[in-house]
Amino acid sequence: MIPLPHHLAAFAVALGSAAGAPTAMAAPADDGPAPALTFTAMGCGPYNAADMAAARFYMERENALPAGGRSAFVVHLGDICAGADAKAGRLTEATYSDIRDLLVRRNTLPAYIVPGDNEWNDRPDPDAGWALWSKHLIDTETANPPAWETERQDVRGENFAFVANGVLVIGINLVGGRIHDHAEWLRRFGEDNDWVEAQFAEHRADARAAVVCCQANVVGQGKVKPAVNTVFLPFRKRFGELAAEFGKPVLFLHADGHVWTVDNPWSDAPNITRVQVDRLEPRFPPVQIRVFPEDAEQPFRFDRRLDDPAWKAPK
Repeated sequence: MIPLPHHLAAFAVALGSAAGAPTAMAAPADDGPAPALTFTAMGCGPYNAADMAAARFYMERENALPAGGRSAFVVHLGDICAGADAKAGRLTEATYSDIRDLLVRRNTLPAYIVPGDNEWNDRPDPDAGWALWSKHLIDTETANPPAWETERQDVRGENFAFVANGVLVIGINLVGGRIHDHAEWLRRFGEDNDWVEAQFAEHRADARAAVVCCQANVVGQGKVKPAVNTVFLPFRKRFGELAAEFGKPVLFLHADGHVWTVDNPWSDAPNITRVQVDRLEPRFPPVQIRVFPEDAEQPFRFDRRLDDPAWKAPK
């Protein structure tokens, strides 16, 4: 097995002995070498009280995993509330502070989040939404500091990046929903890809794989939908070129569409695996993702936990 570096192993052990943690569960079995990185992703939720109760249960389960099967971090892929509530102007500051509570105070793992359209540009007052997102969510990982250094983009402080055990993880502000400012939309595409390009260049030698996290489904499910193709084409084209040049396994991980999807939609960059996660609710726990950079056939493996009784949210 490939051992974790000392600082990551020590970090995992420290998490495993956290006071007040729920009863530990067995780690998922996996034959062969250990993953370079294990982490958990969720998105699109919680949208209501039942979703929030399930999310809190999932976070307890996440922290109860033994060190050998525990995730190194958690990432939320945006849309922290229902789109109907956002568009109707029903969001309050508690919408944002409750998500911080979920990711920070009910959790001992480092937690990251990228913006979603429901809490930002789909509101009647996107500036107010952005102010609340920035106040409560832009720095969630600092509450439970990771063993690695997290970088932030100068021009977009919400965009982050770090390398953990040879895996480069990048978060970008890429949302769906309402285009409230066409110039800002295109400028953000460019800044997001500038960040990806800079990180790929900086870590070309030390990163064996990359994970890019965002909210928007820039591809569509199955065949590319014309509207999606038109709106996101400027981002998607350049991103594919950057990933192809990077040449190592790249996971493009997003929420948005609520339907589990795994495919390789960039014909010019077959090294990109695209995953759309389930909506965060009582039927669908967060997915645990394991990265095996040297496995050409299956560099990314996914445990949706759907058949595991330990992950069945109580009613």
